[in-house]
Amino acid sequence: SCAPSTPATRIAKNPAMFESLSSSDKALAQQGQIRRGMDKNGVLIAWGKPDGITAGDRNGKSFEQWIYTSLIPVYTSSFRSYAMYDFGRYDCDSYDIGFGPDLHYIQQTKATVEFDQNNKVTEWVTLR
Repeated sequence: SCAPSTPATRIAKNPAMFESLSSSDKALAQQGQIRRGMDKNGVLIAWGKPDGITAGDRNGKSFEQWIYTSLIPVYTSSFRSYAMYDFGRYDCDSYDIGFGPDLHYIQQTKATVEFDQNNKVTEWVTLR
């Protein structure tokens, strides 16, 4: 669906997941906030499904990191040649060269959340 995903829409789609949270985590998740010690269900309600997941070991302890991304537009100009054809004839009606705009989107990390081996939040980072 093209509808935006918000804590309210995620609660409506996952009422059992929301009910499994403590009352304090429910209040935070409804506001789109997380806390140290919150479980994965709370983060899913608050921030939604991550765009990527990595896992590893640090100092002999396993962890999982959820990565949230956004797309940022990047505008550039590039050299182009333009030809306008009259499809009723075989020759080119007009020909022009110049610089034209290009729009590309670059994926950028906007936040990460780390969980310990007990699936509890240990830390998170949000980028501006």
